[in-house]
Amino acid sequence: MNTEENDHLVDDCNSKESEMKNRKTNSEPILEIDGGWQDSDDENITVSLKSKNRLKKLRTTEEEDIISGDQYEKRLRNQFEKLHPTPNWAIVPSKRKRRTESEIFDGDSSDIEKIDVLNKDIDESLVKSGVNSRWKLKANKLEIYRMQDANRAAYSQCAIQSLKFHPNSQVIMTAGLDKTIRLFQVDGKKNPKIQSVIFNDLPILRAEFNPSGSEIIISGRRKYFYIYNIEAGSIDRSQGIFGTEDKTRENFLISPCGKYIVFIGSNGYLTLVSYQTKQQVANLKMNGSADAAAWSSDGKYLFSAGKDATIYQWDVGARKVVHCFADEGGYKPKKIAVSRNNDYFAIGSHSGIVNIYDDSCLSSTNPKPMKSIMNLTTSVHDMKFNHDTQILGISSHSKRDQLKMVHLPSFNVFPNWPNIANPLGYVQCFDFSPNSGYITIGNEKGKALLYRLLSYPNA
Repeated sequence: MNTEENDHLVDDCNSKESEMKNRKTNSEPILEIDGGWQDSDDENITVSLKSKNRLKKLRTTEEEDIISGDQYEKRLRNQFEKLHPTPNWAIVPSKRKRRTESEIFDGDSSDIEKIDVLNKDIDESLVKSGVNSRWKLKANKLEIYRMQDANRAAYSQCAIQSLKFHPNSQVIMTAGLDKTIRLFQVDGKKNPKIQSVIFNDLPILRAEFNPSGSEIIISGRRKYFYIYNIEAGSIDRSQGIFGTEDKTRENFLISPCGKYIVFIGSNGYLTLVSYQTKQQVANLKMNGSADAAAWSSDGKYLFSAGKDATIYQWDVGARKVVHCFADEGGYKPKKIAVSRNNDYFAIGSHSGIVNIYDDSCLSSTNPKPMKSIMNLTTSVHDMKFNHDTQILGISSHSKRDQLKMVHLPSFNVFPNWPNIANPLGYVQCFDFSPNSGYITIGNEKGKALLYRLLSYPNA
């Protein structure tokens, strides 16, 4: 987002700022609610609990064997909750009691089975039942359903600038120029607010969970940034990064390994900061400007681009460039996205064109894109792959309803959604949930629109 657009949004918020100044950090209880996703096919599936040793722990009696799919799902959910208890900050205060011994595993290895192994078993059961095909995306149709707005319990007072799903819990965060971070539990129905935090001296332009989900980094058009510890409820302020002259920290990325934060600065500098100490460890210098960056999934490499449409691949450990390639026909790249499996690289430009490359771009200086997506006509402002690299989302906030979903590996843009019956407004940002069961879209009205992707059974 350029300076003029941000200044305009700040002006829109000025009338509401006075009532925000005296507000304090507050917390609201989570309502006791049912899950928001029900699958009618579960009733037609039967699972044998004696067929595999790892499933025997789900029995209520030794003689029990065949159960229905919905019962199997409930027992898997209970098992998951035992293995991964809800963190205290996401629990109703009145229910934050000490765990009794009966709520903690005795350490027996047969009891502490990975829940993803059990999920694999249900996958196999559904394959045998002939219904697993619905879990794969169709290239010409996105099966999607509108849910209640994710932040309906407390809408933002200004345009949402940043929104993220928690990496481990079914929680979503919204942030914007109203200087407030809000956390919501996502169930698709009531989506109750967990808590909100006010930063009186910082109109927020970007907020990110760290990889473990225990902290949030918050920044804006200031030299300093904040670190909010969710579990402790504490706030630390970084006074800036020594040795740099940048007056804004609004554009940053946390490495997937959790070791680094990179701030995109002026004059082609990428400032690499240690996450642990919040101190600068290196300055990576590009020719020309630095406008976009993205991490590889393991955090070993950093990719960056500037107005000259040259893409740099940095070895972060060695602090040096290991490869460069030219984005074909590129005009002022604005966004870079790397798929979680590192198979695809997407470069979004000021003109709205998105070039998608495979990993051969890392061995060529002039690679040819596998596909150029030309469905947007204004600058790309947000771009993400979902968790299994079947979807690439691209958006622009310069025009209404500028969000497109690209199917991979066919590179077809889904024609059925979004459509005229699903107005999105001016899309500021969007995010997929960890297992792609949900997509949320932040717009200029302060709403976090929530949609259920029916092809993904887990949120």
